Amino acid sequence: LLQQEDRKSKADDADILLTFTIRNSFLYRCVITSAFGSLLLGFDLGIISGALIPLQNDLSLTDTQLQFVTSSIIFTSIIGSLVAGVVADSLGRKVGLLAAALIFLGGSIGMASSFSFGVLLLWRCVTGIAVGMGLVICPIFCAELAPRRERGRLTSFNELFINVGIPLAYLVGLLLRGIKDDWRYMLASGSIPAILLAIMVILMPESPAYLLKQKKLVEAAGVIEQLVDSTESQDTKDRVVRQTMLEMGRDMQSQKAMASWSEMFTSKETRSALFVGLTFSILTQLPGIDSIIFYSVHTLSNFGADERLALKVTLAMGLCKLTFTCFAALLVDNNRVGRRLPVIIGGFFGVVAMGIMAAAGLYGYTVATERMIIAGMLLFVSAFGFGYGPMCWLILAEIFHGPYRSKGMALGSVVNRLGSFMVASTYLSLVSLLGYGGTFSVYVVIGIVSLSFSCAFVPDLTGKTMGMKYEDDLRDHI
Repeated sequence: LLQQEDRKSKADDADILLTFTIRNSFLYRCVITSAFGSLLLGFDLGIISGALIPLQNDLSLTDTQLQFVTSSIIFTSIIGSLVAGVVADSLGRKVGLLAAALIFLGGSIGMASSFSFGVLLLWRCVTGIAVGMGLVICPIFCAELAPRRERGRLTSFNELFINVGIPLAYLVGLLLRGIKDDWRYMLASGSIPAILLAIMVILMPESPAYLLKQKKLVEAAGVIEQLVDSTESQDTKDRVVRQTMLEMGRDMQSQKAMASWSEMFTSKETRSALFVGLTFSILTQLPGIDSIIFYSVHTLSNFGADERLALKVTLAMGLCKLTFTCFAALLVDNNRVGRRLPVIIGGFFGVVAMGIMAAAGLYGYTVATERMIIAGMLLFVSAFGFGYGPMCWLILAEIFHGPYRSKGMALGSVVNRLGSFMVASTYLSLVSLLGYGGTFSVYVVIGIVSLSFSCAFVPDLTGKTMGMKYEDDLRDHI
């Protein structure tokens, strides 16, 4: 029946998904609510940077303990990513996002009330589970709800909201720094976006793709119909619903149920997607983005800059990263730009920026090298915000077929967070061993490897049906 309807639909509705008027108020309300989950990660990334120095002084932490506090949230986000795939498939995207919000709320309050290294580390780990869940579920929901012609731009909202959270947290840190127990108020402030997310999720509909997988056809059709503007005729709404559900059906029809983990690793359909997706995921992190996001205040202060200046630089970094992520979101669905070009441009300028920082670190502190470090940081986060940051999650959401998408996104998030953990948990140790110049030089080499892989293997699925065909797309690209 699906095949018969598919043939009829191709004749009648071939272009309807490219021409119907979208009800933007409904679409953006749902997508922004989902992407708000990514803001939790951005907020934590930003707030810990300003809290590290007073936190270290108050609790008398060593540099090794400080690395554990910083990176522990990343490590446990891996667990959250794996849990998210199961929750998203069994209970739905909506329940998963609500759980992430409540866990993050508890973690924020727990961190703020900690009086020892062990207790603080425990609550950082709890918060990491929420972060990992949000990183997986948010882009899945956006990719499944957004109409095909808007998919790239709206899926990149997740990275956009990470970058909204970062400068917002930097601003909170700048305002709170210097008051009594400032770091506690900084960490407690994460409860505010968590509460907002929980309220917004309750008012949000479920993903139509998930409803279709659960055979709740009426509910799925109702959500899809709300995407069509009220100015369109009922016939247009019916055609949009039919064609969208048929595309979702084709995306899932290779298997009646979601793929198992053994099928995920053994199916020929996933080989190319796993190779490209997982390798690209970790290579976006290893060039050192978290060494700047987490440790910018610590780095600038220890290099010789004033701490107040360092806090202001972090705020400027967050705004630069946000600006270039917005720029990428505007261009990503343009067929002349797509996904690959921002990746390559961002990767190239990331290498240049880290090279500037390496040169300044090798020379030592002067007013000129202080400016070079600051300029390199601003350029690096801007390049990441334009390229690797938003494109990583979009590419992961697109290259896996329907039965494999949730688990593919979970695996991609795992290796991405593993790369982030490797950077955050070793940065201070590398600086102690190699100095700033040597550490940034290592990141330059890794950045060149990452850029080379992106040029050789990353595909561009702009405007195409989600799912990277086994070897065909990869072979054609090469």
